[in-house]
Amino acid sequence: MNTIHFYNSERQLEMTFSDFRVQRNRPDFNDFVSFQVNVQHGIVRASFNTECLDIDLVNFNLSLQKLYKTEVTTASFFQTIEKNIKITFNQNEFGGIIVRVTIQNQIENTILDFAYGTDQSFLPELIQEIEAVIQC
Repeated sequence: MNTIHFYNSERQLEMTFSDFRVQRNRPDFNDFVSFQVNVQHGIVRASFNTECLDIDLVNFNLSLQKLYKTEVTTASFFQTIEKNIKITFNQNEFGGIIVRVTIQNQIENTILDFAYGTDQSFLPELIQEIEAVIQC
């Protein structure tokens, strides 16, 4: 099964999206994509299931491609449905990228907010992994 890996600038794994399951809808509706999120940031380890629309992954991938080509300085992942994870890639003037991740469990009123540094060299692999999930 496909996995999306989020690495920091030291190529240490910060987070993964895995175990994708697609619920196909009628042609005039977006498909639902369920997946597991695993966070491994510093001393924090967390895992939870969530879902988004297929268009959320498509839009994220397109914005990452534009970031890689330096057409934009920000790329973001937002969930249309759950709204419990937000990822924003911000490129600085030195070519580095700060990734900010906010995970929110609204039922338990819990928020995990962290950031890590990476660079453009990791974007092609990330883009390819997202494309592989989209094509499933």
